Amino acid sequence: MVRLYWAEGVWLTTGGSLRGFAPHPCAGSCGSLRAVAETLYLIDGNSLAYRAFFALPDTIATSKGQPTNAIFGFASMLVKIITEHGSNPTIVCWDAGSSGRKELDSRYKANRTSRPDLLKEQWPYFEPIVDAFGWTNVSVDGYEADDVIGTLAEKARNAEPPIDVVVVTGDRDSFQLIDPGGKVRVMATARGITDTKEYDYDAVVERYGIGPELIPDFYGLKGDSSDNIPGVPGIGDKTASELLQRFGSLETILDSVDEISGAKRKENLVSHADDARLSKELATIQRDVPVDLDPAEEVAREPDRSRIREVFGEFELKDPLRRMEAILGEDGLTEPEGEELEWSESTLAKAASMGGKKTPLAVAVVAPEAADGELFARDGGWRFGAACKGEVVAGPLEGPEAIAPAAGDRPLVAQDFKALGDIPENMLWDTLLAAYLLDPSRRSYELDELCDQAGIAVQSDDDEARRVAMVEALKEWQEPLIVEREQLALLEEMEIPLVPVLRAMEVAGVRLNTEELGKITKKVRREIGTLEKKIHKLAGEEFTIGSPQQLGAILFDKLGLTRKRKGKTGYSTDARVLQAIREEHEIVPLVERWRELNQLLKTYLDVLPTLVDGESRIHTTFVQAAAATGRLSSVNPNLQNVPVRTELGREIRGCFEAAPRKVLLSADYSQVELRVLAHVADEDVLKEIFKRGEDVHTATAREVFQVPEEEIDPAMRSKAKMINYGIVYGLGEFGLADRLNIPRAEAGEFIDAYLTRFSRIHAFMEETVEQARKDGYVTTLYGRRREIPELRSSNRQTFALGERLAVNTVVQGTSADVMKLAMIEAENALKASGLKSRMILTIHDELLFEGPKGEMEELGKMVEQAMVAPWGDREPPLAVDIGVGRTWLEAK
Repeated sequence: MVRLYWAEGVWLTTGGSLRGFAPHPCAGSCGSLRAVAETLYLIDGNSLAYRAFFALPDTIATSKGQPTNAIFGFASMLVKIITEHGSNPTIVCWDAGSSGRKELDSRYKANRTSRPDLLKEQWPYFEPIVDAFGWTNVSVDGYEADDVIGTLAEKARNAEPPIDVVVVTGDRDSFQLIDPGGKVRVMATARGITDTKEYDYDAVVERYGIGPELIPDFYGLKGDSSDNIPGVPGIGDKTASELLQRFGSLETILDSVDEISGAKRKENLVSHADDARLSKELATIQRDVPVDLDPAEEVAREPDRSRIREVFGEFELKDPLRRMEAILGEDGLTEPEGEELEWSESTLAKAASMGGKKTPLAVAVVAPEAADGELFARDGGWRFGAACKGEVVAGPLEGPEAIAPAAGDRPLVAQDFKALGDIPENMLWDTLLAAYLLDPSRRSYELDELCDQAGIAVQSDDDEARRVAMVEALKEWQEPLIVEREQLALLEEMEIPLVPVLRAMEVAGVRLNTEELGKITKKVRREIGTLEKKIHKLAGEEFTIGSPQQLGAILFDKLGLTRKRKGKTGYSTDARVLQAIREEHEIVPLVERWRELNQLLKTYLDVLPTLVDGESRIHTTFVQAAAATGRLSSVNPNLQNVPVRTELGREIRGCFEAAPRKVLLSADYSQVELRVLAHVADEDVLKEIFKRGEDVHTATAREVFQVPEEEIDPAMRSKAKMINYGIVYGLGEFGLADRLNIPRAEAGEFIDAYLTRFSRIHAFMEETVEQARKDGYVTTLYGRRREIPELRSSNRQTFALGERLAVNTVVQGTSADVMKLAMIEAENALKASGLKSRMILTIHDELLFEGPKGEMEELGKMVEQAMVAPWGDREPPLAVDIGVGRTWLEAK
């Protein structure tokens, strides 16, 4: 276990230096790995690096946007070798020329393109990774890596005593190095980079039908397209093997052409005899390269654990590092000078006074599991940890309400302030939210994972002492990065102030009429039963409708409906496929309805009643660190997706109601994303539509289809609406065609017409993508940043995804920022007003309030003003639709 130390005002680790931390001079100890056998490993570095680059998606990158797909694959391969084969003398060989082959034949490797730019960026880091493993890097000017390997393998085989050799490469021509005595073997990489197979003499014979010594002859006949070695036209693997088995060598074959069947084959062997001899020479690995290295003097060195952690941490190679840590163990760790992290039992009152009232105090808690319907437990079992400048204490905590009053106005640092229980007033830094701003696309923001990435690790016999020390160190690591990326204001003025607003809504909850919901549930179950009978009758048999495989068999095999996309387990039956074949058979719309009802049953109707508290209120949990665009989400339950477009969905919304003697007020932005799009694109046509207060979708239809407004029918407006939002969400012609169920060409014409009429939107999209491709990221109007690694991809589909994400993030991310600021404004206005109303829910572009009916007029004006305030005087102005009612449906 790596330990964390506080010395001279900074945290130090035995795991290498951290950004913003001074490395300790004693850091750099090695682990306890031991060799399982004394075998010399010779690795073709170029082969592994290229294979890693092309085997893994080129979108793999660090949180800063640095590409790492080749680094990750290369490091993973090295980890596999040391994990499976122990610590052995290892030499990694690199290309430094063509070994004279280009002089022999100018065509040699002439078909290869130059090294890809993304691989060039990663190339300088391969040799340092090898160094960290304690292995030797070697290259010889003018020679290829496989010739250096061939020479070292020959030296090792002829040493006294002979040294066993394993060659690690993806190049099959290296099989010629394998000897009959078993001293030289080849570990060949197969698919990907960690799939390998080891070949000895017999394995080569089994695969090719010839011994390893004939591999150059084999390539002389068949050639090698990857190296542009010509060979003999018309001769492939099978023929080359058969000829060599029969005649024993390339030279004998060329001398015995008259004995070979096939006129064309004879002709090719005669006319391309020189090519065959040249190809054999090109494919022959040299074994006399002037390499100043004696394999007998190579020894097994243990990896430099400190350097491994530093390098792997720099490139965020979590999985390879975890595997290395598992095998390195604890042995051989040298403790740095300075006092090991200690903690002491304390009371919260004493902890709150550590270091003075103005010095930031890091806090953390361990809470018992909360009961269903509760945000957190109110019973005993709570513990806290506190840290200040390296002093760490921990102790029992009375409950979730204890931290805030004890801390007073002391600036606090925490990992997720909401996890503390009641929210303290003076929040200085939230490491979870800072991590979210630094990398909004992470899958997890667990403290241990964040610290792994930062190279921070702590050992302690108390979990809270360990966690709070990590929090303090993580804040110090994050702060210069946040400042460098100009995101401090976003953290201090948006994300952290939003925390108490979200907690207040979580505590308030929203009331659910379980009786009305129960009536809907019974009705839905009856309809599901009726649908199942109809579906089985139309199918001519009973089957499990929820099984894609069984449904596919009915639709496509038995009923003969049009097959669309094929997946791993058969033809797809997803929603898009069913929509496309809806008109082919009456069973399809029944299946779609069955799925819709079952989804509602599983997601809401059966679940929501189990989550209400004693006052029939549901308390969702809002998640800030979720969507990469900055949007909020909610869990347990997810109230963001309560349906509204269908009649049944609206009935479910009608079950969310105000408390007795109160009403609900809904404040919903009117087409906020399209207004944001009009602003960021500076599109005057769209701005004017909003300024005039027109229906934007009708106006868009008028502009795109060039027809008078009175001639626009509902279908045209629907198409315009889909195009409007499709542009925001990066919908291409294929997606639009799929959603409108129209030919792809027609969808393309609609999009072209839209982008022609709204030309500034087209220009904005192109400029945004180009800037994102150049910088590696996009930002919202308020400074939120998102890396777009997909724009580095050479894969067209992945690149197209990056284009959509770039545009969507600017628009949707800005809209999300506006909503967050609006919530803070609204909450502050409510507190200042003295009204009894409260904000209880946020759903996408809508805020929901609950309060006395007599306050609604004043509340509506106050909320509308708060929601447009963050936008300032930007054009076009934002608009808010206000509604009031007893239920959410009525208010909406």
